[in-house]
Amino acid sequence: MYEPPFCESRRSLVIAGAATLALGTLSQASNCFAQVQSAEPIQDIYVPRRKFALLIGNRDYPDRKDIAPAHKNVRDLKDILEYYEFKVRDYVDLDAMSMARVLAEFGAELRSARESVLPGSVAVVFYFCGHGFQSAGRNYLVPAGVDPSSEKAIASSLRLNEDVLMALPQRYPGVSIALIDACRTDPSIRRGVDEFNQIVAPEGMLLFFATRAGRPALAPISPDRNTFFAGALIDVLREANGVTPIDDLFRIAAIECQTRVKAEFDKVKLTIPAQFPESTGNLRGRFVIRNRQLELNRGRPGKGSHWVGADLLLLEKRWQAILDTLRPTRLIRLCEQFEKDFPGSVYQQQIRVTIDGARQVLESQRSAGFSGDLFEDATGDRDFRDDLTKALRGDKDAARRLSIAYKMGKSGVAANARRAEQWLRFSAEFGSGIASWELSEIYRQAGQTVDAANFEKKSRDLGYRPIKLTDFLEPSLLREL
Repeated sequence: MYEPPFCESRRSLVIAGAATLALGTLSQASNCFAQVQSAEPIQDIYVPRRKFALLIGNRDYPDRKDIAPAHKNVRDLKDILEYYEFKVRDYVDLDAMSMARVLAEFGAELRSARESVLPGSVAVVFYFCGHGFQSAGRNYLVPAGVDPSSEKAIASSLRLNEDVLMALPQRYPGVSIALIDACRTDPSIRRGVDEFNQIVAPEGMLLFFATRAGRPALAPISPDRNTFFAGALIDVLREANGVTPIDDLFRIAAIECQTRVKAEFDKVKLTIPAQFPESTGNLRGRFVIRNRQLELNRGRPGKGSHWVGADLLLLEKRWQAILDTLRPTRLIRLCEQFEKDFPGSVYQQQIRVTIDGARQVLESQRSAGFSGDLFEDATGDRDFRDDLTKALRGDKDAARRLSIAYKMGKSGVAANARRAEQWLRFSAEFGSGIASWELSEIYRQAGQTVDAANFEKKSRDLGYRPIKLTDFLEPSLLREL
């Protein structure tokens, strides 16, 4: 049985958590296959060998604000990560001192691992389920036992940047994954404050939020069910084949989460905005998670399927052609033909994600009136080519990095203000509030007031506002000011 999500009694759709998290010590691994021509897009595949995870599920909160599925989330996610041979630390219902302690212990373990193995050979996962909030652009994780809407919540909660992110080592190349099963709302919104922030992931990091900035994350009231975010993610990981890159898996999980929330809403005729997970990443190459069994079954992509011999060689050649393609119309055509010719291949998940991303690119290209030659720049270093390939598949962060490359004249390309603006437009169209704000500043300086106003509104709709100096001052200092 469900109740309205924001009533004073125990919530059926529980607000769960905070926002921004990032982790350290990153993974390098075997380079399974790569493009050898520098003028081609880079699609290096890395397989982390040493893997660590820290899982925290806070269920117990005062005033009947428990998050019933938190413990089950931790148990189930631990099971699937251990299947992938992660060394897992899992905790439930931690107070502030305990959260700080386990974070410090986890950070020390990562630093020790980094020193004892080859550089970049460690993968890290952090998961948090619990109450939290955003306030004045800062993000907070609420310990168990603390009312997230109380006056003492800020003082009692962990600041994500200072207390969590900075406590953990960071290193590139590799992958570090933060999973935030939490809402991203502000308890002070009743006072007219609506200041949320999207963030930019550090190098080697992928942040996956249960919901977009300014939106709640939702959960069933039953302790025998997962949150919608965790349930979708766990099921997708269970079905992973060791070939689909993790960022593609998360895109699939985001769609599955939204589908599940919508189905629940339809049952009880709720009309509040549905939850849709959001990710931000800054990875070089693609990363896959495997265990020993998957390595044996799939010595290389394609092995273990029913295609052998010449058919397998043709499959791999056709897949490589997809990786090499830079025009969205051709990419969609190649992917659709690949699906027909090789149904059920190990690349099926990537094919669907690629088609969806390329269609988004085409829609954005047409609405902005850009020509197709934007995707065919022959210059650029490996990082530039990698971002070009990802942007072609709808990656908002990669598109923004391309804009920065053209603005600064780096990553092997000459400074080009027009190209910088175009890629910024793509990033905004793909859902980057940061890019939208930057565009509004460009148009404001150029005297294009209508465009400036439109993109400023878009940036706020997407959950972004620029950081101000006062965001970094303590509340007591703000009162003095």
